Amino acid sequence: MKTNNFRPKAYIVLLLSSLLYGGNLVAAKLLASKVPLAALAAIRGYLGLLILIPFAYGQLRKGPKPSGRDILFLAVVGFCGITVAYLTFLWGVQHSSGTNASIIFATGPAVTNGLLALGWRVKPTKRGVLGIVISFTGLFFVFMRGSFHNFLALHLSMGDLLLFANVISVALFAILGQRAMKRFSPMALTVYSLFFGTLFLTPYGLWQGLSSAWNISGSGWLLVLYMGAMVTGFAVLFNMQGINLIGSGQAAIFSNLLPVFGILLSVILLKETLAAYHWTGFALVLFGMVLSLVQNKQVENSLQMGPMR
Repeated sequence: MKTNNFRPKAYIVLLLSSLLYGGNLVAAKLLASKVPLAALAAIRGYLGLLILIPFAYGQLRKGPKPSGRDILFLAVVGFCGITVAYLTFLWGVQHSSGTNASIIFATGPAVTNGLLALGWRVKPTKRGVLGIVISFTGLFFVFMRGSFHNFLALHLSMGDLLLFANVISVALFAILGQRAMKRFSPMALTVYSLFFGTLFLTPYGLWQGLSSAWNISGSGWLLVLYMGAMVTGFAVLFNMQGINLIGSGQAAIFSNLLPVFGILLSVILLKETLAAYHWTGFALVLFGMVLSLVQNKQVENSLQMGPMR
């Protein structure tokens, strides 16, 4: 993995990934009450595989073949990043408010770097911590609508807890995925993890899809296609490429842009309006993200574990 502090290619692919994931939040809110969620999660996985396998075929054929231990490790990566992440995301969005969901997703960088510190003894720099705090403050400012009184009115629901479980599963996916990329390319890892994660989703998704009612129109199927092809396919791949270039700790900072893009897309697609506090919060998020990206090289170098065996 390359360790230069400034990686334009990494930032571009991570920005694209965040933009697609931001749209995913809007699509999920529109679909959550209309389709069986486990079936939707499984469909997303299969659509993503249909998109990615043609691009990955050469790397899968020429690259290293997974050993028995590799398969077990890849199954764990897929279970964390696909099975658990997709189900908790869809269930959580259905039972949580958009405000609470966005605040919880904003904890992604802190959770990822916290897990790195606890489980892998990788500590972020002081500047990185400051950047996370500033970004998180900006998001709080947006979702409190400029008033601390609105924060006091927040309460956690089962949906909120599911979304926090989603944050943890995605953080583990990023960290474990970085280790797996010592042996497999980002494209191959994306396909392997998506295959195993979707495989675990299939029995429940098939049962729920056949036994539950569907209330979806033609435009709804376009949203399903977007969630499967664009998000499950390309957004995951872009995210993995970014992690491979600058590491999971720095790449996680871009998750702060997910709720930002979600709000902007809501303005465009759902005709919502932006207030002054939105722009203040966005500025803090971006400033904090830039600070967090200037990491000590030693932090990411210490993540360079040996290949899977």
